[in-house]
Amino acid sequence: MKRQLLVITRLAGPVLLLGLLAGCSWFPWRKDKPAAASASTVTAAEIASATADASDTQAAAALALDFYEMHQRLGNSGLPEAGEMNAYSAFLCSNLATLVAGAQERQKQYRLAHPDDKPPLVEGDLFSSLFEGPDSVRTAGTAVDGDTAEVIMAMQAGSGEHQTRWKDTLLLARNDGVWCVDDVEYHGDWQFANKGRLSESLRAEF
Repeated sequence: MKRQLLVITRLAGPVLLLGLLAGCSWFPWRKDKPAAASASTVTAAEIASATADASDTQAAAALALDFYEMHQRLGNSGLPEAGEMNAYSAFLCSNLATLVAGAQERQKQYRLAHPDDKPPLVEGDLFSSLFEGPDSVRTAGTAVDGDTAEVIMAMQAGSGEHQTRWKDTLLLARNDGVWCVDDVEYHGDWQFANKGRLSESLRAEF
């Protein structure tokens, strides 16, 4: 009987240790609680909040990747054509879509007034720093703050000695619970890179 109790005691030690270590995974979710507190003090609300944050981050990053996949398939050049706007409208927030529509109208009026000239915003990628646009895009970090999010996009174009790598930031907003593209912040540091934000380029007079 004593031998059986000794075996049980020896087994209980590792099990108890594993249980305590497993509790450590909860600590990052806890705020203003002493480190020595039991894992059982974590509330359901805290767990739900952390899960929601992770879901928001994943959704924002997925939206960003889907947007650039669509953009690259349609072509990285100038303002979207009228026939492409259905695809873009599925991703753009209403205020950015309005800016695009306004720029399209000004471009149309410019063509009428200057039929022999190439209108502004007819060439060059507007959704990245590089005129030619990226060949590949991946997310390099996502930060969610309430109903806004910033997704850092790592971009690459060309290959070998002609390869260009840079990062731009896609700014998102939540519209009726769904993420949409609110702006693009350019970070290219070469001479002819797009500067500032997409919204500024769309508002510029021409």
